[in-house]
Amino acid sequence: YPFLKGSRTAIQAGGNMGAFPWKMAQKFYAVITAEPDPECFRCLDLNVKERNVTKLNVAFGEKPGKVSMSYPQADNLGAQFVVPGGDIDAITIDSLCVMDCDLIYLDVEGAELSALKGAAATIAMSKPLIVVEDKGLSSRFGTGKGDIGKWLASTFGYRPVGASKRDVIYACE
Repeated sequence: YPFLKGSRTAIQAGGNMGAFPWKMAQKFYAVITAEPDPECFRCLDLNVKERNVTKLNVAFGEKPGKVSMSYPQADNLGAQFVVPGGDIDAITIDSLCVMDCDLIYLDVEGAELSALKGAAATIAMSKPLIVVEDKGLSSRFGTGKGDIGKWLASTFGYRPVGASKRDVIYACE
């Protein structure tokens, strides 16, 4: 939070069971959270009752489409990730038409760059703080570790300003 310029709208993906969107609801005027996994979404829906949170049972991607879930670790409901094809909707962050985005926070097990590319107009307009998990899982989507930072820098002038565990925090210069 020390890098935030405002607390209007936060867009968060990887809502899982609701801990992040619930905490963000205490800080932001509005929170939009996405969780594509049907079971995790049911838990998120039960756990997060704050009126300023919009909960979406979708995935964020570069383009609209359909995805399904892959479960590489049966005992870890935070390790699942999306794969093309299936019956779960994938939408772009830009399709949300958020004009006052102060934070994009993504923990989507390697699909962060795809979600950010689907947020290009939102990023260009609002210049939100961007926090992404970058622990090397993006290789499953053909993206290398550090590629998110390179794309944000070359496309929008962002730079890393901090880190929290495996999350990298980017701000526009």
